[in-house]
Amino acid sequence: MSTGTTAFDLRKYIAAALLSTAALGGLVVFAVDLAIDRAVSVDARARAEDWAKYFVAAIPEFDELVRSGQLTERQRAVVSTAMVGNVFRFKLYGAKGNAVLQSDLQTFSNQEQQDHIDDEVMEVIASKQPLVSINDGTRERNMPSLYAEAYVPVLDREGNLRAIAETYVDETRTEAFFHHSLGALAVALGVGFAFSFGVPSVAFLIRTRQAREVRYRAEFLASHDPMTGLLNRTRFSEMLQARLADRMPDKELAVVFLDVDDFKLINESFGHGAGDEFLRHVARGISRFCGSEDIVARAGGDEFVIALTRDEVAEIESDVKAIVTTIDEPISVGGNTIAAHVSAGISVMVDEGVTVEEALRRAEVALYESKIDGKNMVRLFSRELDDRMRKRRELEDLVQHATANQSFELHYQPLLAADDESCIGFEALLRLRDRQGTYVPPATFVPIAESMGLIATIGSWVIMEATRTAATWPSDTFVSVNLSVRQFFDQTLVSTVGSALKESGLAPHRLELEVTETMLMENTESTAEQLSSLKALGVSVAMDDFGTGYSSLAYLWQFGFNKLKIDRSFVSALDKDEHRARQILNTIITLAHQLGMKVTAEGIETKRQADILRGLACDQFQGYLFSRPRPANGLASMLATSGMARASVANLGRS
Repeated sequence: MSTGTTAFDLRKYIAAALLSTAALGGLVVFAVDLAIDRAVSVDARARAEDWAKYFVAAIPEFDELVRSGQLTERQRAVVSTAMVGNVFRFKLYGAKGNAVLQSDLQTFSNQEQQDHIDDEVMEVIASKQPLVSINDGTRERNMPSLYAEAYVPVLDREGNLRAIAETYVDETRTEAFFHHSLGALAVALGVGFAFSFGVPSVAFLIRTRQAREVRYRAEFLASHDPMTGLLNRTRFSEMLQARLADRMPDKELAVVFLDVDDFKLINESFGHGAGDEFLRHVARGISRFCGSEDIVARAGGDEFVIALTRDEVAEIESDVKAIVTTIDEPISVGGNTIAAHVSAGISVMVDEGVTVEEALRRAEVALYESKIDGKNMVRLFSRELDDRMRKRRELEDLVQHATANQSFELHYQPLLAADDESCIGFEALLRLRDRQGTYVPPATFVPIAESMGLIATIGSWVIMEATRTAATWPSDTFVSVNLSVRQFFDQTLVSTVGSALKESGLAPHRLELEVTETMLMENTESTAEQLSSLKALGVSVAMDDFGTGYSSLAYLWQFGFNKLKIDRSFVSALDKDEHRARQILNTIITLAHQLGMKVTAEGIETKRQADILRGLACDQFQGYLFSRPRPANGLASMLATSGMARASVANLGRS
């Protein structure tokens, strides 16, 4: 072989080697890029699927959200903290492809849900398989350099489609990590090893670490309240059950229920963000007095529950009171000062074998008692308290049933002209029978109705029923109806009275409405406006129980009543200290007459009381001397005396 030929062959060999090296280098680059794309896609799909599982598990009543498209407050709290891992945006679709919710808390109307269903969503509906695409975000606003858009189907146990989660996953750092790692591996191990083993190994390690982080977050949210970081009620019950099984015999264990008083007003006055911050303030106040042996949870809404372990019951009560006092301290949120309180109920677990559910129930009973007693209080459960609460709940059920079925009764007590004792009207008095047919005292069931928020509804029924009944009486008799302060709150009282008069046909001057001084102390301006409107209808207005309030003279001057009703305590005082009682009664009657008002004396039980009051120029009488309250069908004898003849005590059916 000649030298020229050898040199030519060498050049060809070198050229071939260079070409092979270049091809191999290109193959390495291509293989690495392909592996990275594949790894990024696998990673994005895994992240999206893990996030979707976590999201579905964390959202309370997930299927109801998908169905209605309406976020509850509990769901809103979870969604607001749902951005975990590399997921930076999401959108939720129903099983038919309708848009339900997206990560900025926007929900969609029924019409919006039906419009613009993405092709990708339809593909996932058809296949029930995830769909992932990798996108370059460098030219998009507010997007990472590289991100994945993944559509993940949410299936039930039978494989039926419940929803579709469209998630946006930031893969920028993942891609950079793969480039760095695979470049080193390509040099060190070669294309084949890198492609066959390196990429999956690195992807597996990263994936394992990230999956662990997502799982930890999902597990945390499954057992904790995301807003306060406290345990949720389910996890609390599990831990308390374990504590009961292994409790220390020389220690006292108690369950404490705390509830924020009037929490709704905080949200309405300052916004839900301020309300959330106050709940975190409550959580901090509780945690300040709880140690490692104690269990603390947010039970839901504005309720918190604690399991306290202490040496003695007195120490438990002391710490709970300290918690309540700490929470009472005002906090500043967004430039506003929020001062609110909590009520607490304590159940000391003294009974062997008591269940978690029973312990929680007892603590709630004690909490309920603290609310009834005026709020911002601490109450301890007892058997007597349990019996009292049971009876109260029975009474609440009775009032609720009577309100819904209009099964209250009205009894009527006559009002008589003082000069000749003829019947001139009747006061309508509310009555309620229990399930055994026995009448429940109004002083017992009326406060219950007020606390349940039903008294306005009941009061409207009383007005309608009393006017309807009075319309059947002689035209010279009137009916008097007591009002509750609650009836002034919703601004519907005037329209209710107007409707009752119109429907019954009762002349307005034949209806008298009674209010007490205590009622006038609440929202005086609004009450005055409504009383003025009632008088404009032609209705008479009387002040009831005069002399028991704080500013009687001021109210008489301000509201311009037509009548004043003297409280029965002044009438009964005639039997104890007649001289002093006469002076007070004479002053009241003279004052009322000077202001152009008639005067009714309530609670007259003896003839001597009636004679004295008549001598003091009292205008009208009412009391057991003349008649107890009777049902409408028992008024015939009294109606017969209406404005026509002097009615003797016997004829009025004294009982």
